Amino acid sequence: MIKYKYIILFFTLILMSCNKEKERIFNITLIETNPTEIQEFQENITVDISYEHSEGFMGFYDPDYLSLEVKDSRLTNPDFYHLIPLNPPNNQLSIQGIISLEIDAPFILGNGNQETLYYSIRIQDREGDWSNNINTPLIYVNK
Repeated sequence: MIKYKYIILFFTLILMSCNKEKERIFNITLIETNPTEIQEFQENITVDISYEHSEGFMGFYDPDYLSLEVKDSRLTNPDFYHLIPLNPPNNQLSIQGIISLEIDAPFILGNGNQETLYYSIRIQDREGDWSNNINTPLIYVNK
């Protein structure tokens, strides 16, 4: 009887080890933010982001679905943008690359001559999962 318990335990351990799921990777990394000091309304800000998704589920086929979140640190609500799909339909392909994001020229919200801000950025994939959050360096806006 004890012999059968060990055999059952052995096969249970083997079956449990065979069902390991592949670890899913979904990361974004800030490469560069340029410029970091601007005159209000004068120039746009470019943010370069590298991305990596192990299953390639970035971007949506529905153009009304907004999956790129950009939040100005001075404001309560973020802005959302559409990302096009980065792999063929019904395919799971590991993807990586660079997104160059152009943000409209910020302006001063208060009465001063200078304000600082930073942008928080993250991306949602087609599974509904969010990437990690990245922050730009401080950006100085002058009148």
